[in-house]
Amino acid sequence: MPDSGAPEHTLPGILRIHHVGVVVRDASLAADTYERGLGLAPVAVEERPGAWRVAFMDAGETRLELIEPLDPYSPFAEALRRHGEGAHHVALEVADLAQTIAALDARGVALLDRRPRREAGSVLSVFLDPRGTGGTLIELVQQIRSGA
Repeated sequence: MPDSGAPEHTLPGILRIHHVGVVVRDASLAADTYERGLGLAPVAVEERPGAWRVAFMDAGETRLELIEPLDPYSPFAEALRRHGEGAHHVALEVADLAQTIAALDARGVALLDRRPRREAGSVLSVFLDPRGTGGTLIELVQQIRSGA
């Protein structure tokens, strides 16, 4: 069998770090701070009314996702209350989310929700249970291609 270059233990289909999610009190204010202070370019702002507002910032090959919770009972709002503003999750882009979920099942890796959801930035997403990832919340995302 030819060597693919990837170690056997590597989950198939991981393409790159897609984004780092950062919980903030005000996405617009935070985006302005990141733009002025770090020179990051704003890409887009999306809102799911009553849930969240997200400002995307271009950080080279990845993005920062500045998440302002609008629902006081959401996991993002809870994270903001418990830990303050800061890093919330790391998102890994995968080629095929369904195939990746099947591979995780075969390895006994727990997910917080098994059903992919359409999220900000035109992605389908699931989150891994942080109890199985050393306490880090990992999101797996698959880009939604136009026409899908």
